[in-house]
Amino acid sequence: MLDTYVLPVSPDEPTTVAESLALLEHELDEVPDAVFPGLSGQPPELDPWEVINILEGEMYAGRLKGFAGYVGGFPAALCLVGALAAFGPNASATAGRVATVACLLVAPRYQRLGLGRVLLAEAENALRAEGVTFVDAYPPKARPEKEAGPLATFLQAGFVQVGEAGDRVLVRKTLGTTRARKVG
Repeated sequence: MLDTYVLPVSPDEPTTVAESLALLEHELDEVPDAVFPGLSGQPPELDPWEVINILEGEMYAGRLKGFAGYVGGFPAALCLVGALAAFGPNASATAGRVATVACLLVAPRYQRLGLGRVLLAEAENALRAEGVTFVDAYPPKARPEKEAGPLATFLQAGFVQVGEAGDRVLVRKTLGTTRARKVG
């Protein structure tokens, strides 16, 4: 059994920020056409290395926080959430800023362990504790040659597709602020 654990990523945890950035850079070296599923405003021509610079600045400024998944003591997955500009269908209904998954990355060698869903659940719990009632993400549309990918991870985690924009899909999950309880 692999030793897996999750740590928070925030400016208060500079080690996890640095390790998360190192994971992003390493995976970008391995997968040069990487797409960051939550950056709705990422124009197709935006270089993924520029995206990493943006994420770095947002993490150190405290505008993005999240969770890093470790396997055997090594960074293996990353989920970052923050308040980003609303985008897509019904954007006017969510005018201003909404909670968004800015980055969900699982290193290929650690995929199929459920790390993506675990990190999403941790992020959802943190957002729910802050009073957030829904969270959006903008994964790329599924590719015919791939049976799984970021979109599948979001759908398996309970997100529902609410629209499309270009090569991206808008998915949303209602977090709610109350828990169901048995009555009677």
